[in-house]
Amino acid sequence: MSVVVHIATADCSTSPPSVQFFRMFKYPEHMDTIEHRSQDAPAFIERAVSHLAALGMRVGWSGHADEYGQAVSGTLTVQNGGRPHKFSAIASPSNSKADVAMFPHDRDTVLISERVTQARAQQLKDRGWGGYVDSSGNASLRGEGLVIEIAGQRNGDSAQQAATTAPFTRAGLPVTFSLLAAHEHFGSTPTQRALADSSGASLGTVNRVIRALRERTPPVLEGKRNELLRRSALEHEWISAYSAMQHTVWPEERFTSDIWKKPSDLLDVSLPPAALFGSEIAAARLGAPIRPASVLIHLGGNASDRRELIRQGRLRKDERGMIRIRPAIWSHPPVPSLDQTAPRLLVRADLLLEDDPRIDEIRTQFFGDDR
Repeated sequence: MSVVVHIATADCSTSPPSVQFFRMFKYPEHMDTIEHRSQDAPAFIERAVSHLAALGMRVGWSGHADEYGQAVSGTLTVQNGGRPHKFSAIASPSNSKADVAMFPHDRDTVLISERVTQARAQQLKDRGWGGYVDSSGNASLRGEGLVIEIAGQRNGDSAQQAATTAPFTRAGLPVTFSLLAAHEHFGSTPTQRALADSSGASLGTVNRVIRALRERTPPVLEGKRNELLRRSALEHEWISAYSAMQHTVWPEERFTSDIWKKPSDLLDVSLPPAALFGSEIAAARLGAPIRPASVLIHLGGNASDRRELIRQGRLRKDERGMIRIRPAIWSHPPVPSLDQTAPRLLVRADLLLEDDPRIDEIRTQFFGDDR
C-alpha cells in the first residue's frame, strides 16, 4: 500500500504554507535526528519518534513524572528547519474511547500511542485533542508554520501492543472491579476468598490477578494485607479495559415499559435487590444536575430476578427502548448500594461509555476523573 505524506512548512505570518507530497520510507541516515530520548521510554514511543525522524526532522521526547495508568505525560519536540515546535503529550500504548475522554488534554495536547485508527483519530479531534503520533508511522500535528498529516501506514515490523494482563482480562476484570470498589468503600483490600465471592471468579483467577498486581513495576499491591497503591492509575486502566470489552462481554438489551414512560419515572423507583442503576440515571439519583436520556440497569442474580424486573416494569423488548439492561459484572455487589446505584467506579465507566462530551463535567465533579 502506497502512503502519501503531506508536510507543510511556512512562516504563517507572511504567506500560505508551501506543500510537498512524497512517499514515506524509513531512511537509516535520519535516525541521528532523534534527540533527548528518555533512557526508559517505552518502545512504542521510540518507534513513533523514529518515524517522524525518518522524515528528516529533528524530533525529541522528554517524559514527565505524571502517570495515568500505563500512560505518561511528556513533551514532544519537532523541528523541521525552523524553530522547534513543542507539543504537550500523553503517551499510552492503548487509546480506547475511554482513554481519549479521560486523559487530561486540551487543543495543544497530542496523543502518542501504538496504533491510532482513523475512527479514533476522528474521536481525538471531536474530543478537542491537538493531534496524534503512532508507532506505525501515522501522525497528525499542527503548529505555527507546521502541518504534518500521515495516514494509512501499517507497519508490520512494529511490535504489537502487549496482551492484556490478568487484572484486565475477561475473567480478571470482575476481580479488579471488586477490589477497587471495596477499597474505595472500606479503605482496605478484601481477602482473596471475599474477592472470589463478590466477583464470581475462581480462587485461581483471583490469585493470578493479585499476583500480577503485586509483580507490576511499580507494584500496585504490597505487604501482607495487599495494601493498594496508585489506586487512581489502576482505576483508569480498569475503566479503559471495561470500556473496550463491555459491548461483547456484557452486552445490553433494550426494553420499553408499559409503566415507566420516561427516564424521570424511575428516579424514585425501587428495583429488585439484584438490580442497580447505572450511568445517567444513577448520576441523577445521586444528585447530579443531569436529565437522563435513557435508563441503564445492571442486573445480577438469576433468571427469577430477571423475570421479577420485567414484571415490575411490564417490559417489552424494543431495540429503540429507553430502558437498557446490562448483565452485572459482579456475582454479589462488593459494597452496599447508595440509593440502588452501582458502585461509583462503574457509574464513572458508564458515563464514559455514553461518549457524550456534554456530561464530562458532571462525571468529573460527581464521580472523579484525572481531568
